[in-house]
Amino acid sequence: MTAPMLELRDVVRAFPVRDALGRSKGAVRAVDGVSLSVPRGSVLAIVGESGCGKSTLGRLALRLIEPDSGQILFEGEDLRSLSPAALRARRRDMQLIFQDPFASLDPRMTVEQAVAEPLRLHGIVPRAKERDRVAELLSRVGLRPELARRWPHEFSGGQRQRIAIARALASGPRLIVGDEPVSALDVSVQAQVINLLQDLIRELGLTFVLISHDLGVVRHIADRVAVMYLGRIVEEGPTAEVFSNPKHPYTRALLAAVPGQGHTKGAAALLEGDAPSPIDPPSGCRFRTRCPHAEAICAAQIPPLADHGHRAACHRQAELPPAAARHERDAGGERLKRLQAFFSDQRTGE
Repeated sequence: MTAPMLELRDVVRAFPVRDALGRSKGAVRAVDGVSLSVPRGSVLAIVGESGCGKSTLGRLALRLIEPDSGQILFEGEDLRSLSPAALRARRRDMQLIFQDPFASLDPRMTVEQAVAEPLRLHGIVPRAKERDRVAELLSRVGLRPELARRWPHEFSGGQRQRIAIARALASGPRLIVGDEPVSALDVSVQAQVINLLQDLIRELGLTFVLISHDLGVVRHIADRVAVMYLGRIVEEGPTAEVFSNPKHPYTRALLAAVPGQGHTKGAAALLEGDAPSPIDPPSGCRFRTRCPHAEAICAAQIPPLADHGHRAACHRQAELPPAAARHERDAGGERLKRLQAFFSDQRTGE
């Protein structure tokens, strides 16, 4: 098996909650004991509902926020043990692409200044060669080098995200985390940017962590997928396997909720009600209050993330009916074919 580029071991991060007078009202355990391994050169997608902790997990992986406990290993080195100077040097190997390209670009900096900033901070090229390197990076992401003197507001959303990608590539990273990198873009532009990311991953040998709620995009680009619910991983494995044979009721519900897949009414009704408060999550399995298969053991014990062909955290996994999974496999396969044809058609300039 390929050695992991990134490994998380029992990572925990909680955020305190206070009332208007500053008194403590508890804490939100945004990430609660997550362990993941990302092989070198692979694409791992992290999916789940809004508020499940996936963006927090992405920032923890890069040590942009500090975990309360656990280990974060990058190429076998524990990032938590690094001094500020050593961590700063490591930063050039790890980059983040933000969701909103307009908010992530400084409106007071030209494109050239924004893309050249990492080059200057890490001393990657001499000052005299910065302009040439910026031009090369812009060309790589599909933009004309002469646009470098313009300001962020002069570009479309898709062009701004290409600029953000060029900036992320400037330091020559080996790991990139994309936090919903295409969700703020029009559908046709999404396809172009996803195609661009796929080409860069392949050509540069990047390891990529994709945070997304779009299961169609995930199936198209990711090698592996991890499903989060209320701060915990409930299922993880190869993308094709998880999509064709989901082991956890929550994963099945997410797949059933994808529009246009022709699921039966019973499958679409798997996920009901609102998610519990992350300040006071249910005991045992956190999904049990919305799960049609829950029993007494689900409230009494936290299900381990065990191997059932791939990893899943469900006490009743072996007893779940397989019909829904077969239905999702067939419908998902047809949708994947349509998505692949759509992405292929969009491999043209914006």
